Amino acid sequence: MSRTKPRSTGSSNPATKFLQWNTQASAWEFYDKEAQESKTLPQDTGFIILDQLITAKGWDDRKNSAIWANEVYTVGDKLTLRNKDGIIATGIWSEVKTVHGVKFTKSVYAMAKVGSDYELVNFQLKGCALTAWIEFEDKVGGSNKLEGDIVVAVTEAVEDRKGAVSYNRPVFNIVSNTLSNEAALQADMMDGTLQEYLSSYLKVEKPTEDEDDEGEESELEIAYSEPQVIANPF
Repeated sequence: MSRTKPRSTGSSNPATKFLQWNTQASAWEFYDKEAQESKTLPQDTGFIILDQLITAKGWDDRKNSAIWANEVYTVGDKLTLRNKDGIIATGIWSEVKTVHGVKFTKSVYAMAKVGSDYELVNFQLKGCALTAWIEFEDKVGGSNKLEGDIVVAVTEAVEDRKGAVSYNRPVFNIVSNTLSNEAALQADMMDGTLQEYLSSYLKVEKPTEDEDDEGEESELEIAYSEPQVIANPF
């Protein structure tokens, strides 16, 4: 899914922030390299989806190391899992999901308005945030329903519990289906930049052999009400 067609090749990831859901703060957290500290964006930060990919993230407590992987478009594409020591596994998701500490992760590229500026950001959705995203896509009728001028945001955080651990899970909703002319123009420009990067990146990362498509499917059936339309949300 993309807002515009791919253009020429690019080189470096254009996202300015890589956001993860903080289950305790109920906010989007990112690491500010310049300040060398973690910061947050409000949970209700609105965003326009530009593209969605798949990756894997996690933490290996035995190695005291993060786990990360390349980004791909489908669960049938090959992932290469790495930690601080190097490559630890390769294969499609069904083959690498047993690696200790790894989690299936959606990589959602989007345009968000941060303060007074538009930014190309990346949401790394795993755990309860991934579950919430799958539920959201199911209730709106699939990812294709989020194309175009749809603005999405976390409209609330619901307290939940797993065993003795309590956490706040996000609830995604469509908050508008209209854009200002400026926001639409910026979104097109940012998607063009993103597609240039992905065109180059996926040529390098794409596996040569085909694999069977096997993935996780949600069985939730949730009635969805019409979104509240906010004129010129950005």
